[in-house]
Amino acid sequence: MNTLPKAITAQIIADISTYQSIRSHWSDLMRSTRRHELRTAHHLLYLALLGKDWRKAFRCLFNSNKLNNGAFPGWGLFRAVAMLHMTSCEEEVLAPFDGLVTPVMLQQIRQLIPIPNAYKLKPEQFATGKFPFDAYIVPA
Repeated sequence: MNTLPKAITAQIIADISTYQSIRSHWSDLMRSTRRHELRTAHHLLYLALLGKDWRKAFRCLFNSNKLNNGAFPGWGLFRAVAMLHMTSCEEEVLAPFDGLVTPVMLQQIRQLIPIPNAYKLKPEQFATGKFPFDAYIVPA
């Protein structure tokens, strides 16, 4: 699944006022000098909270020199997803949201976002510009 149905996002963000507050806060962040403090994991979390396909924020690697020199395992996509899932980074991931996004909400998002393994995936799988994994894993 590449986008989340509204029914699932409604389970994560329980009321419309919280949803609007998160959107408004993010908009303010993007217009402030604090935007330079945001990392890819923050953008990923924001897009996931809205139920959007967060993978679109990452461009597939095509440069053969970079791939030959080991850029694939260090790709920002893998680092951002890993950071999102690390409990040791929870405070850092939630910090820009100023309490609007709770640890419970983050845990719900973590359960939906798969952790792609950079060492099992191959750069060739991304050659067409498509991702070989879904953005979300929704339990049946």
